[in-house]
Amino acid sequence: MNLQIIDIVLYHQDGRRRIVTLKPGSVNIITGDSKAGKTALIDIVDYCFGSRECRVPEGPIRSVVAWFALRLQLSEGQAFVARRCPTVRAKSSDQCYIRVASEVDLPEVTDLSGTTNTAALVEQVTRWCGISDNVHVPQPGQTRPPLAASIRHALCFCFQPQDEIIRREQLFSYRGSNASFVEQGIKDTLPYFLGAVDPDFVRNRERLARLKSELRQAERELLEVRAIRGTGHSKATALLAEARECGLTNEATPPKLEDTFELLKKLTLITVPGLRTSVEGAVEFHRLSDERRELNATRRRLRYEIDVARELVQQAAGFQKEAKEQEARLRSIGIFEHVHPSKTCPFCEQAIQGKANHPSVEEIRMTLSSVSGRLASVSRATPQVEADISVLEAKLQEVRQSLARNKGEIEAVLERQRQLERAEGEIANKAHVLGRISLYAESLPDLPNTQVLEDRVARLTRECKALEELLSDERIREKLDSILALVNQNLTRFARLLELEHASGSLRFDVRNLTVVADTPEGPVPVHRMGSGENWIGYHIAVHLALHRWFLGRGRPVPRFLFLDQASQMGSPAEVREGGPSEIRRSGETDLKAFGRFFNLICTVVEGAAPNFQVIMLEHLDLTDAAYQAAVVSRWRDGVRLIPSDWLGPGDEKSG
Repeated sequence: MNLQIIDIVLYHQDGRRRIVTLKPGSVNIITGDSKAGKTALIDIVDYCFGSRECRVPEGPIRSVVAWFALRLQLSEGQAFVARRCPTVRAKSSDQCYIRVASEVDLPEVTDLSGTTNTAALVEQVTRWCGISDNVHVPQPGQTRPPLAASIRHALCFCFQPQDEIIRREQLFSYRGSNASFVEQGIKDTLPYFLGAVDPDFVRNRERLARLKSELRQAERELLEVRAIRGTGHSKATALLAEARECGLTNEATPPKLEDTFELLKKLTLITVPGLRTSVEGAVEFHRLSDERRELNATRRRLRYEIDVARELVQQAAGFQKEAKEQEARLRSIGIFEHVHPSKTCPFCEQAIQGKANHPSVEEIRMTLSSVSGRLASVSRATPQVEADISVLEAKLQEVRQSLARNKGEIEAVLERQRQLERAEGEIANKAHVLGRISLYAESLPDLPNTQVLEDRVARLTRECKALEELLSDERIREKLDSILALVNQNLTRFARLLELEHASGSLRFDVRNLTVVADTPEGPVPVHRMGSGENWIGYHIAVHLALHRWFLGRGRPVPRFLFLDQASQMGSPAEVREGGPSEIRRSGETDLKAFGRFFNLICTVVEGAAPNFQVIMLEHLDLTDAAYQAAVVSRWRDGVRLIPSDWLGPGDEKSG
């Protein structure tokens, strides 16, 4: 997560390089005259980090530069990223170049090529920064889509351009065409960067979505089963009522369906005396009854075999999915034309440092072959199992047809019996009812049991409720409020050191409005209602230092650098835009003291975080103070500019 800048590099079209070297873990001051190119450095860094638009001003810089590049210090090793300068009238270029090693040498311009694109660059830098998988899901009813935090959101905490550091209406860099969209993106991702939303939260939210889907499916199945059992209960209740009417039983209908079924089964054991039936009818009835028992046994066996086979297919499908994902990850080995030595990185062809046991390309290929073999084996077996299922289902259908035919034959025999025994009155009626009960009782084992589904629904409901409580907005707000309380402690302390207005009271960072608010006896006072450029700049510096202090202390995935462009300006934004003096007023001894407080606080915070925090200050001022001079890394005066004079043609404007 320790992402800092070592070099900012500009490549001339003829191959010459302009290198601006910075010191990680330190305060870096680049001081110089107006139009020397200082402000363009923020735009260059932003562009190399994957901005959609190149904001480097049109003119001398873009007319002679072929590539913009950065050499970065990472938590482990270094990285070099370059992005081609856009052509005339183009907003950006999608040609990017990346190199990673323990130590990266600056390549020549002839080595640069478009080996990747902007999207891959953003993804790579996001990983270097330590940003894990995360998604902010808006509240129900809101139309904006889910948002995943990336390096582009993290950079909002790293840039304070000249025209933004003095704005009283906003504290953060809205580097996008749609300021409201960028502002909402900051609000949505800030809980993640502060740590109120962590990777466990993301995983639990995904698990909750999966469990809710399972719950909905289980509830649908339960409703279907209950409907089926409801029909069965009605039939059983009606038969039991008939049995009571004809004197077969005096038992009332039990409240539970299972007890009703058991009572009906007991009734089938009753023998009705005095029933005069034809021998032929009795023999046929017994034959059909024996046949029906055999058919029911066959049906149950076939259904069991089908269920087992379907379970095998489901398990095979799950294995195929996981195996295909593993195979896809391993397929990347195919990009290499030859097997690299085990101590050489196959991506950058650099020697792997250290004693870590990294798998070789050949080992990855062997693993891929093994996975592919197992996948092929399962793929061959699955169609056969599915074919077996089809055969079993066909047999089951035949058995069902035989049962239907058998039922019809039994009902026909019983009808003949009823015709013969109609005169028997009560005895015949009992026999008739017993026959119907016997037929119905045979189907009872096939009625579905709801207990398993009810238990599953109850379990899933409990798990969903527990996760919903864990992931509730209230829980996140509580954690965020706790974090902000700690951030506000440093914010207040820094504001007092800077001697800002209202710093003697209670200060808080308002995440809903992205501003600093002072709570006073007269009510809340946001920054935009405070006066003077000193206060506006001071609160910009204080809140950014307080946030970076938290990011550093909690290991949050935000780049470890902060650009401050003209923190010494005490004029209004209008004066800056109109080209008025942006350095401290000549007559403002008070302003000079204020800037001294700004600088001392910045140095204190950087020293306290060393070597993990870097501040780059772009200034007109060149103070004689020893600490200030020690922090100066570049001085652009007397013709020294970002773009060397010999890069420009005779007709080019020497600015930048």
